[in-house]
Amino acid sequence: MNTPFLIKIIAILVIGLGIAAGVAAYQIQGEKNDRLMTLVEKPAESQEEEKDIRPVAKNFGGPFTLTNHLGEPATHRDFKNQYRLIYFGFTYCPAICPTELQRMTTVLKDLGKDGEAIQPLFITVDPERDTVPVMKDYVELFHPRLIGLTGTPAQIKEAKKSYKIYAAKVQTEEMTDYTMDHSSFIYFISPDDSLIRVFKMGDKTEDMTNLIRKYINK
Repeated sequence: MNTPFLIKIIAILVIGLGIAAGVAAYQIQGEKNDRLMTLVEKPAESQEEEKDIRPVAKNFGGPFTLTNHLGEPATHRDFKNQYRLIYFGFTYCPAICPTELQRMTTVLKDLGKDGEAIQPLFITVDPERDTVPVMKDYVELFHPRLIGLTGTPAQIKEAKKSYKIYAAKVQTEEMTDYTMDHSSFIYFISPDDSLIRVFKMGDKTEDMTNLIRKYINK
């Protein structure tokens, strides 16, 4: 077997293993999310109840003081009277976080003019590595209006607590660096801080778009 052909076969195998690992991680995180949904009020799932767009919970979240990806102070008051799509994750996440942020981006683009009423937010669960410059470079890969928020470990801990987000460092002897195990939800929140919907991994972007548009135009 000639060398170029052998290299090509090895490359295909590596790519295949990478895809398989990504799919497995996505499935595992989905199972964890189902368990973590007990942290928030689980939205109705029947077809009839899905038509009902009443909020899942009122007065959701809480005050926070963080720093945006431009190095400016940011608090919950800055977004008080806006619709919000909020995702907690970290920039070193290999598959799940970029996938979910891309879903947010797709939904906002598909909403067209309706999407202008929504502020997308990405809040890190890994403030030690997700500094302002890192967050700035990262959020630019997604929606142009996406705001990245970071802060001190204490500030991030308070934000996670307010929004009922689980996150913890994971590192084994075989790993040269740590990763983060965390819940993966996209929160849709109204201007009056009502939690309208908790979107989980696997929810179709089309369904997300239709529900959000229905709520905004009700």
